[in-house]
Amino acid sequence: MIDAAVCFAGFIGVAHAGLAQCRFPQTPNEQTITYRFDPEVTPAGLVLHLTFLFRAGGDGTETLVLPMQWAGETLHAMTNLRVVSKGASLEKGADADSMIVRARPHRSVVIAYDLEKDWNGPLVNPLQFHPVLMPEYLEFTGSNALVRLKLDDRAIETANFDWQALPTAWALATSFGTSASTADRCQTYTGSWREVNEGLYAAGDYRIHPFQISGRPAFLAVRGTWTFSDEDAVKDVQKVIGMVRNFWHDDNFPYFLVTLSPYDRDHDSSDGSQFTNAFWMFVSRLDSINGLFPTLAHEAFHAWDPGRMGMVPTGYNEDLIKWFREGPTDYYAQLLTYEAGELTASEYVNSLNIALRRFPTSDDEYVRGRIISLWLDGTIRRESRGQHSLDDVMFDMVRTGDQPYTLDRILATAGHYLSPESDALLQQAVTHHGDLPAPEHLPVLGDCMHALLDNVSTFDLGFDFDRSRTTRMITGVVENGPAFNAGLRDGQSLLGNSFNKGDPERIAKFKVHSGAGDQQIDYYPRGKTIQAWQYHMDKDKSCELR
Repeated sequence: MIDAAVCFAGFIGVAHAGLAQCRFPQTPNEQTITYRFDPEVTPAGLVLHLTFLFRAGGDGTETLVLPMQWAGETLHAMTNLRVVSKGASLEKGADADSMIVRARPHRSVVIAYDLEKDWNGPLVNPLQFHPVLMPEYLEFTGSNALVRLKLDDRAIETANFDWQALPTAWALATSFGTSASTADRCQTYTGSWREVNEGLYAAGDYRIHPFQISGRPAFLAVRGTWTFSDEDAVKDVQKVIGMVRNFWHDDNFPYFLVTLSPYDRDHDSSDGSQFTNAFWMFVSRLDSINGLFPTLAHEAFHAWDPGRMGMVPTGYNEDLIKWFREGPTDYYAQLLTYEAGELTASEYVNSLNIALRRFPTSDDEYVRGRIISLWLDGTIRRESRGQHSLDDVMFDMVRTGDQPYTLDRILATAGHYLSPESDALLQQAVTHHGDLPAPEHLPVLGDCMHALLDNVSTFDLGFDFDRSRTTRMITGVVENGPAFNAGLRDGQSLLGNSFNKGDPERIAKFKVHSGAGDQQIDYYPRGKTIQAWQYHMDKDKSCELR
């Protein structure tokens, strides 16, 4: 989020060709840190050597936060952490994710460490949450790669990034600037510490494409070979981000970056994650970006929720607000994609029905958050007789973005548009996993859809897919479950898979290898039967796009 207190300086700093280090402007009135990056290709792969420069405080003691965990992943990429400065020392911190630096007060301190790829095998989901360090390119975020000072998220500081040691053929694309040549490899950004920590950093064999969204500069950094052209990717990204900005009536983005990189698999996997002035997309190499409109819209929407809705207080339990960070974002991503004509009415309704089937038994913040958002939208529209909607809640959250991003504030903002009875239902659903009825009529599609309480099958693959995906070995097959009855067994090698997560009515396909050779095993991933709300199209009415 960029506001009056933040100076965007994505291209500040003059690159000096042939010099080993950048020359950064002095900023005596702010906390200033500097990172320098030096990649080295070894027989074992890419090693990224980093130095971290900062000035010790008045007592000479600083706490370092180490990149050991992020996005549910335990990280082991950082090695050889050490103090370079004379008269400074490192000691263990209060936990495994921290270290204490002791140095002379107000003196410069230099910390050095290395980053190396911390997994074996192909790049598949969720390994993108580790620092991706390859001989041809690198991509990471501050949260998974940068040793940093322990500061309040709101602290204003200047961060310098020295990329001069990158190979001359590499392009550079970060949250704070892009360059397809050796120019502009010295970057400076002044803003909140959260924005620096949540920066996106990529370099390597990327192709940089500048474009505009509503007259504002944007860049696509793409690598790999795809079934679509770079130009088509630019058009799709431009369209999706444009439609999200139109929803918010907000084009205040002096700079924006999207990176697009392939997974080491052919089909059926993608991930988008939002960062400062940027988001990344990792996509299976033979899939079309056109089918990822909802994912692109989801990540673009995050620039406001939570990006412009305020900061989470230090130490706050973020589990309390995950449903609102992801739920409305997913709700609007699908809805806006439908309204843009990129989803049919049946596709949009089917995606909602999948989430509705999962809602009663799910703890997933995406699922519960999306259905709570659906209920909120329908309830606010009904109780206000069409005068208000969930849109008003979202706009109010941004308008009051100078306040902390907390559950109490979210509930108070939504409660302003609800009756006391509905407000109580919302709080029960959010805080005690309470159930909610689906709105009788689906917002936007109106009375051509109606909700019924149906008996439906839950989604159940019948084995531990997450562990099997990591080990590439079938694990945790439940005896007499759907996977077992189809022929999957513990110990088979997992060669490939295709299924629609959460949808028990779409066939799941797994290619495995065992003593009998390669096998293709297909089955419906149906678990126990429950009651859940489902939308049905009225056969006497047509759902027109509106």
